Amino acid sequence: MASSLDGDRATGESCCLAHHIGVDESGQRTLMIASIRYLDEFTKQGGDWYFAERRLMVDWSGTRPSTL
Repeated sequence: MASSLDGDRATGESCCLAHHIGVDESGQRTLMIASIRYLDEFTKQGGDWYFAERRLMVDWSGTRPSTL
């Protein structure tokens, strides 16, 4: 995770694996797994930090039949 702080502005990067259960057109349950990163910008207002911008980056994803 990368981050920077400059006064009342900051940036950060968060990484995770997202797992989503779904149903395809034939009714088969599926599992989609994606490696994602959030590139965030924050701003400090009145002593509190808020999201100013969030960008989603998908590094890779794959879908397969689910046994769940």
